[in-house]
Amino acid sequence: MTKRKHISVIYTMAGGGHLKAAEALKEVLEATGRYSVTLVNPYTELMPHLDLWKRISKLTSEDIYNKKIIGEGKTGLYCLTYYAGILLNFKLAYREGRKLLGDYFKEQQPDMVISVLPMLNRVIFDALEDYRQTARDKNTVKGAVLITDWTEYGRHIWFPKGHDYFAICGTQEAYDRAMSYKNLKGKVIRTQGLLLMPSFQDISGGDKAALKQELGLDPELPVICMLYGGQGSWRMKVLAQVLKKQSVKAQVLFLCGKNEALARELEQMSMPFTHLVVGFTNEVPRYLSVTDIFVGKPGPGSVSEALHFGQYLLLDKTMALPQEKPVLKWVVKSRAGAAFKNEQDFWTSLSVLLEQIAEGKPSPQGRPNIASQQIPSLIDGIMNDTAV
Repeated sequence: MTKRKHISVIYTMAGGGHLKAAEALKEVLEATGRYSVTLVNPYTELMPHLDLWKRISKLTSEDIYNKKIIGEGKTGLYCLTYYAGILLNFKLAYREGRKLLGDYFKEQQPDMVISVLPMLNRVIFDALEDYRQTARDKNTVKGAVLITDWTEYGRHIWFPKGHDYFAICGTQEAYDRAMSYKNLKGKVIRTQGLLLMPSFQDISGGDKAALKQELGLDPELPVICMLYGGQGSWRMKVLAQVLKKQSVKAQVLFLCGKNEALARELEQMSMPFTHLVVGFTNEVPRYLSVTDIFVGKPGPGSVSEALHFGQYLLLDKTMALPQEKPVLKWVVKSRAGAAFKNEQDFWTSLSVLLEQIAEGKPSPQGRPNIASQQIPSLIDGIMNDTAV
């Protein structure tokens, strides 16, 4: 039996998209029987003591991102200051961080390292080079960045200087950015969409009416899915109050993620329409498969999921992180959806979409995402030096 190649995937819990991508990689690669995949969060497992934010605020950098920036909607100056602090943290901790990662690679002995996080990648690949120097054949140890954003926010945030890794891009914008770097010549790979969990392929194309009935929903009424990422957002309660006031003629799914307090408050609200309040779940594909209108922040993963199912998109401008603004721009420019800034904008835009559905106008055409099917052969190509 051929020994499986070992791949280390580096992720973070800042936001939900990085972990989703890491888990998707593990699932699709291990299913081939050719790879074993180990996931590691360096911030919590290898270098928690280097977290500058924890020293200053008692909250970890991941907690600040999830609870303050995403949870409380501090997406402006607060967010930019946080990013600047993260970059400073990496510069101050570069030497020790490189050593800790290098020691980890020497212990794990991966055949390949894939990063699904930004900002830390130069440290990761310098540490990988240290490991290569101890490997029997250093040329066989590969490195790659799989970008989970729509594109880079700022030069070299995802794709650091150096030619010692491959760039795997799920959008044309990310591909164009990576191709603009001379150091990545011959090392940029394009997938059809951002990497989603394989379960999105498994459930797509089903009978929407039957799927609605399985969830106890009326197959004749439109379904609105409100999703603000894996951490949820109190913005959902504000929008729920708008829907209550207007007695919306639709059914609403509130996917609250890990925000248990939000879920409790929504459950306690009296609403004059059928609704489901869902906490953290692995069945997001199931809920999105019955959805007609997606409402949420412009997260690249969530938008990609909604596009896969062919849904109307209604995105919240006020909750857009700096790196999510390219998503907003693309959605509006390509007429894949609309954006709103306040409650009145939200209701006006939603009313238009509900009217279109009531008139029987066709829903947006789905944009099938097959990245999870492409990844195994792409990784094979990198390992065999035939990728590009």
